[in-house]
Amino acid sequence: MRMRNAKAFGSLAMLGATALIVAGCTAGNTTAPTDAATDSTQLPSTDWVRADASEVQDGGSVTLAVSALPVNFNIYQIDGNESDTNDIVETTLGGPIKIDESGSPVLNEDYASSAEITSEDPQVVEVRLNPEAVWEDGTPITVADYVATWQANNGSNAEFINVSTAGWDQIESIEEGDDEYHVVVTFSSVYADWQSLFTSVLKESVASDPAAFNEGFLTSAMPSSGPFVITNVDTTGQIVTAERNPLWWGETPKLDRILFQAVSQDQQGSSFANGEIDALYISSNADLYESAQGVDGADIQATNGLTWTHVTMNASDGPLADVNVRKAVASIVNREQIAAAANTPVGVPAVTQGDYIFMAGQEGYEDAALPYDPEAGAAFLEEAGYTQEGEEWVRDGETLELTVTVPADTATNIQRAEQVQADLGEFGIPVELVTVPVAGYFSDYVIPGDFEMVSFSWVGTAFPISTAEPLFYPLDSEQNFTGTTEEALGDLWDRANSELDPQARIEIANEINEAIWDYVPMFPIAPLPEVWAVADGLVNYGATQFETIDWTLVGWAAE
Repeated sequence: MRMRNAKAFGSLAMLGATALIVAGCTAGNTTAPTDAATDSTQLPSTDWVRADASEVQDGGSVTLAVSALPVNFNIYQIDGNESDTNDIVETTLGGPIKIDESGSPVLNEDYASSAEITSEDPQVVEVRLNPEAVWEDGTPITVADYVATWQANNGSNAEFINVSTAGWDQIESIEEGDDEYHVVVTFSSVYADWQSLFTSVLKESVASDPAAFNEGFLTSAMPSSGPFVITNVDTTGQIVTAERNPLWWGETPKLDRILFQAVSQDQQGSSFANGEIDALYISSNADLYESAQGVDGADIQATNGLTWTHVTMNASDGPLADVNVRKAVASIVNREQIAAAANTPVGVPAVTQGDYIFMAGQEGYEDAALPYDPEAGAAFLEEAGYTQEGEEWVRDGETLELTVTVPADTATNIQRAEQVQADLGEFGIPVELVTVPVAGYFSDYVIPGDFEMVSFSWVGTAFPISTAEPLFYPLDSEQNFTGTTEEALGDLWDRANSELDPQARIEIANEINEAIWDYVPMFPIAPLPEVWAVADGLVNYGATQFETIDWTLVGWAAE
């Protein structure tokens, strides 16, 4: 499973119940990468079939798989911070900033004619909105929507259960400039990743009401401001239907409709083979890879990814509240073996992940991970007061035993958990796998902290430094599921987020990475590439590391 960037690019999100991840990054590498990391950079950043509008058929539909229907369609609300939800909602949203193939933020001219810093002291950003841009009811998108979105996400009103306050809490004011389409944003302190806040916006009526924000879109879609509008949520048939937005002001979408069908990961391979879905997210699933290879005409695509798998340990209580037990677990689990088992069978390099912020092969990446070393693991347990009695580890008369909570019918998560179980079990730490329903995995277990260990993935963003913060700091962050933090991280992230010099920011990020490894609330395992199988003829959709999907161009190649 994975949690993904909820606001498209501005915050990390959990990958859906089919795979799990976190991290964003920029291109390049200032360190000496490993051979595996070097190999990983040979994959393209985008691998889908590109086609100009004239080369795409007008009309038709595409059916895409999600593991479950959203439990909340508001991607700014914590329960909506999930990859499948984002995949559905992104067809209906947009904003002044989008991401290009290289991972750079660029202007989205459908929504704004300009978005730029006009003053550095204080930092002021001015956005000139497109007056033709409207919500699905015809209401124009104006500065009022940006004011309300800021106030809902800046932490000033605890009734809003949002994904992250990062960046929003550094805005001093958002005011109308020359007219209601001129947004003037003044920051109280420098925020280097300001563009991450402008990838989408909420309608004022949603963002100004905590009830609407938190619970207004549990079974129905938020107002659309994109090329498609969600016209039906069929909870019986488990299908969400998005159709062309009749008030869309940009280029007319090529597709008439997009269908999102809930299909368990175990069934997605056969669904793709039978033509029931038009694209298959393979990730590191060898069975899906093999199944896709047998489909006539299927285009198997692979790019570098922004997803890394990990094991999060709940340090709020129990044996994992002891940092030395967490260090022991991280030292005993063979991450290299798990990476090889995950990536090699799908034809991509096996690389371990040793950085909490940057991805392997990216500028700033620094592998500060605890190495695989069972002897060191034993020393950590002894430091924690455990002694080995026979094949068990015992402290104060209690045997060290752990659990991993896994979502049902998600092969990649279960396989990863079984490998963790095997490594720890062989060492003398019994691990029980607790299987729970996939639909409630995050909302009922991960987010409330009802687990000892979980393994999913975080999907990163083009703004890796600022978006990684909520995973670790503060303790009550809606994305910090570890039950612990280090107060020094607050100052470090303040420095990083207010530093405009790229190299200086990387140096601070490296300090943050080392500080987190000192208390190891989770341990990364491996970065996952984006491996997809796409039906013959489907263009402008598939495997990509950064690039914003242009849903007006997705469709079927003209004959």
